[in-house]
Amino acid sequence: MKLIDAFEQVSLSFSSNKFKTLMSSLGIIIGVIAIVVMLSVGEGLQEGVGRAFVGLNLDVITIYPGGSSFEGGKFVYQKPAEFDDKDVHALENTVGVKIVSPRVSSGMSVNLRGEERSVSVIAVMPAKEPELSDSIDKGRFLMESDRSAIVIGSDIANKMFKMPLNPGMRMSIKNKNNDLSREFTIVGILKEKEQTSAFGGNSNMEIFTTHQALKDLLDVKNYSYSYILVTVEDQSQIENTAKRLEDPLRRLHKDEAFTIFMMKSILEQIGQLLTMIKFALGGIGAISLAVGGIGIVNVMMLTVTERIKEIGVMKAVGATRENIQMVFMLESGLLGLVSGLIGITMGAVISILISTLGAFPIAVTWTSLVIGLLFGVITTTIAGVYPASKAARLDPVEALRAE
Repeated sequence: MKLIDAFEQVSLSFSSNKFKTLMSSLGIIIGVIAIVVMLSVGEGLQEGVGRAFVGLNLDVITIYPGGSSFEGGKFVYQKPAEFDDKDVHALENTVGVKIVSPRVSSGMSVNLRGEERSVSVIAVMPAKEPELSDSIDKGRFLMESDRSAIVIGSDIANKMFKMPLNPGMRMSIKNKNNDLSREFTIVGILKEKEQTSAFGGNSNMEIFTTHQALKDLLDVKNYSYSYILVTVEDQSQIENTAKRLEDPLRRLHKDEAFTIFMMKSILEQIGQLLTMIKFALGGIGAISLAVGGIGIVNVMMLTVTERIKEIGVMKAVGATRENIQMVFMLESGLLGLVSGLIGITMGAVISILISTLGAFPIAVTWTSLVIGLLFGVITTTIAGVYPASKAARLDPVEALRAE
């Protein structure tokens, strides 16, 4: 039997009982729709999380003093490390490190013409803050020699006070812990930065100054860094670089605790979790497709019963077992292909509608569509194996005598 003849047989079978064909394909269509929608939801969640991390420096390692450890199943307390210039020099000499930026963060009160607000003041080394330096919108960035100069975020400049602030204006910054207050000159205003994540600070609401300026304001004997930002040379090697950073820090802080934090690692772990969720959702959709496959088995078995005499005629005129199997397998496979194409089309449309009307993060990808289509075709093809084998094994004489 030629392939074109087999296609003709299948076409006649579909057209002779359109209602049965429609009901057979309905289960597959619904199953494929479920897979496409579920996978699209998972893809949307991944993209949404990815957008939330846009703008974050994934090539930066943050080192904090303090941390916790467990030994022998018990919590072990260690004194938080106090970072100073020795730590900075040790980190700068580590292989793979590009820039080391120590910072000190402190809550302060600012006063401008009788208006008082609470802000976060961050001390930096100007030469080691290229990103901040490149983000100046008005004025200039800090210089190491500045002792009464500040650079402010865009929200402080434009939203915090009744009047907009500009370079050259002066404001008072007060340390509430010791009631020490000093006048500072605004030398620069940062560009507005989109805050895409809850992690980290909001530079739009922060004031930056030099370490010497903040040291004078804090008036403390032991001035140590709150945290250290380490920019690596190669983002792909950030994990290896982070491991190398631990050795010099451990030599300087043998019995003190510190924490090495990488946003990139957190993002990768979240991505792995969302991938698992995506395929779990797809698996839920595949259950409905499996139910549709069981329906195909039942329908194909009924088709074999209805067409026993036809099978007997085909065998009488020379059709082999392989020919009979091919016809029934082709019938189930084509049913899956057509149903799958309809299912992925409807699944894509439904996903887009949900995303548009419900403002839910859904992303329809070619991967989701191909997986949905393959599942539909494979399920129906497998479902047709047993009915096709049964039809092929029928005795031609008994089949011709069937009513």
